[in-house]
Amino acid sequence: MQTFLPFPGFAGSAAVLDGPRLGKQRVEVLQVLRALELPEYGWSSHPVVAMWRGRTPALVRYGLDCVQEWTGRGHADSTAALIAEFAPEAASTTQEQMAASGQLPSWLGDAALHRSHRSNLLRKDADHYGPRFEAGLAPDLEYVWPGSDDVPERPAVPGRALWVVRAADPTTLGVLVDRGVVGLDTSSGIDVPADLAPAAGPGGLRALLAERAQETGVKRRPGKALRQLEALVGEVAVGDEVAVPVQEGRSLLLGEVTGEYSFAGSSALVPHRRAVRWVDVVPRAALARPAQLQDPRSLFRVVLRLGASSAA
Repeated sequence: MQTFLPFPGFAGSAAVLDGPRLGKQRVEVLQVLRALELPEYGWSSHPVVAMWRGRTPALVRYGLDCVQEWTGRGHADSTAALIAEFAPEAASTTQEQMAASGQLPSWLGDAALHRSHRSNLLRKDADHYGPRFEAGLAPDLEYVWPGSDDVPERPAVPGRALWVVRAADPTTLGVLVDRGVVGLDTSSGIDVPADLAPAAGPGGLRALLAERAQETGVKRRPGKALRQLEALVGEVAVGDEVAVPVQEGRSLLLGEVTGEYSFAGSSALVPHRRAVRWVDVVPRAALARPAQLQDPRSLFRVVLRLGASSAA
């Protein structure tokens, strides 16, 4: 994973990239943005994530410049809106304006860093990059990986906490909406009532998972899915606000949790459940940070902006 910057200019760097690499940059920018902004997404210790930490708007600007170059070559794109969602203000801000307001990484312009990127690109495709880079450039330089800038975190947007439960497919979404529930499947490895756990809390469900492994002969490591089930059972409370993405993620169906945990049977699409009373629909933009809906988890927390209005 890499964001290629053979030159300090974002647009100039994008313009020199070969087609396949330019196309992949859009996806890799999204990966880095998600690693920076979404809890438990992964890749958080990767050096390319570290170098952009605290500079999300600048990374969005770089990603959008890659998109502009990509579409300018006649290709279709589906990433621009997803990239821009992480820092919408960057879509109307130039790199020069970011430089003037101190939003660019301190390492941008480091000659050794940009030379190392040119070297690695030359090694990957000498025919394409040889005529575009300086003569005598060694093709075997190691990447220069700068650290993070020490910048304050972006201020929190006022709002109220909201649980998001993501349906696995349209059929599952129909079950949630029609039956007034939110819940999770058995991907955690728990295919029996989670309240059979010998003790409340994380240790209890981990012990139950170990018991199921002994009974079924299928061993499962505790992972993200189990942590989400722990939250559904032990953290989601009656009265909490909850939402399900609808209309292909453009809107959120809001509800209020009305019941304690229940188990609908291992054959159910959504066996681990909480009862919900649906109350409203709001647009994706009603979230303080709409990009949080790019979180791939089935259960996670977001913030709903104060005064968010209903969707039409």
